[in-house]
Amino acid sequence: MTVGVGALMSRIGFVVAVVAMLVFCYRLIAREEAELQASQGEQYERYLKAVPRLWPSLRARTVSGKRPARWGAGFKAEFWYWGFAAAVVAFAITLKLMLFFVILGASVVLLWASSAFIARL
Repeated sequence: MTVGVGALMSRIGFVVAVVAMLVFCYRLIAREEAELQASQGEQYERYLKAVPRLWPSLRARTVSGKRPARWGAGFKAEFWYWGFAAAVVAFAITLKLMLFFVILGASVVLLWASSAFIARL
C-alpha cells in the first residue's frame, strides 16, 4: 500500500516512506513472533516451520481447515479496499478530486451497510 500511495509523493518521500514501512513491518513482525512464541510455545514453532513468513507458497504446506470458506466475511473485510482502488483509478483518469472523495465515501458507506447486513446472516 505504501508503494501505491508513494506514487503520489516526491521521489525522496517515496523512498523514505517505503524504507520506513519496511523497518516498521519487520520490527512489528519480530515483536509479534516473540509474543506468540512466549504464549504458544512449541505449537507456534511448528506453525513457523510450516508456513512461510512473508512470501506466499505456491503449494499447500499445511492441512486445509475443515470449515467451509466464509465468503461473505471475506468480501466485507476487503470491500472498502476495492472502493479505494476504484477512487484512485477514477481520480487518475479524470483528475477530479471530488469524484475521488465521492467514490471513497460511497465505499465506506457500503462497507458499513454490508457489515450490518452480513452480521445478520
